[in-house]
Amino acid sequence: MKNLTLLISLVTSLVLSGCSSMMKNSISFAIHYDSGKFVYKNNWPLCDNFYDSDGNMPVKRKAKYLTTDSSCKVSPDGYVPEQIIIKYAPWLTYEEQIKKGYGVPEELRYVQGEEAAKKRLAIMAAKQEGVAKIPATEWKRIILTPPQEVEKYKYQVPEGKGNRSRGKDIHYLISLNADGSYDIKTKLYWVSKYQEFWN
Repeated sequence: MKNLTLLISLVTSLVLSGCSSMMKNSISFAIHYDSGKFVYKNNWPLCDNFYDSDGNMPVKRKAKYLTTDSSCKVSPDGYVPEQIIIKYAPWLTYEEQIKKGYGVPEELRYVQGEEAAKKRLAIMAAKQEGVAKIPATEWKRIILTPPQEVEKYKYQVPEGKGNRSRGKDIHYLISLNADGSYDIKTKLYWVSKYQEFWN
């Protein structure tokens, strides 16, 4: 009887560890910086946390440059791109953008009406034109290779309680420094419902 119990226990642990390596992997990244401000070229993959003014998601941003976004939950769940290239450059702080006419001032931010909407659109267009003037030499890039991280975390299961049917989220934490250099760490999480709608 002891041998049968030991055999069942061994088979169960093999099945569970085999299942953990076969879990679906999702990819996400977030960019942080302590000082300065950065802007990104809009070559990111489709992101689950991007939505349009009507609340539809996921959507691809229409602007050539991303000036307010700093995170992406790659869509669809379980899609692992071969590469993610993040092109970035130093940009203006909110106060500097207001001075140059590239930022929507507080008094205009929540005003309703067609005239206010036109002003906001004009400011956003001016911001895109301003970013386009950044010299090519200022742009830097980060290359993420998610398949390498999938391999790294292949046999690891996230700590804590999670929903195995939704799989694992490999999350890149990218820290940009004021001089434009960067550090990258990765974390392993369970894919959970609250992460569907984050930015």
